[in-house]
Amino acid sequence: MNTILESLHSRKSVRVFTDREISPKEKQQILTAAESLGIGSCYIGDIMEHYEKHRELLNLPPYVFPAIMVVFGYPTQQQADRQKPKRAPLDFIVQENRYHRADETTLKACLNTDTGTLSFEEWIQRFCKRKYHSDFSNEMSRSIEEALKNFI
Repeated sequence: MNTILESLHSRKSVRVFTDREISPKEKQQILTAAESLGIGSCYIGDIMEHYEKHRELLNLPPYVFPAIMVVFGYPTQQQADRQKPKRAPLDFIVQENRYHRADETTLKACLNTDTGTLSFEEWIQRFCKRKYHSDFSNEMSRSIEEALKNFI
């Protein structure tokens, strides 16, 4: 882990790791340590798109699928100063000992989104269409389907 932090701090590139090499606990430690150095990070789930291109670019063997990528960088002053997005309450996101199914009223309250002139139902339908029926979503589904062929 020290090599990773030294590379981040000196602005050198960092090699690609797999989950076999870094535990979830170590991943969180890396993100926390980077933040303590003023280095921002962002999980990128879109790495699942264009599976064939990423597999070639990263020289991945057939049974390795890039499910997530983390990028690091120094935030600009504008990024550091901007207001962070409003999040759902922590007690809604973090659940202990068992899953608690939320009812419709609770879900709407947790989203707590400014829907403008749209009703909540109109807003959520547009959101879902944009998120789950868009070109990038269709490409992600295609890429995952292609990657799964290696396991069948």
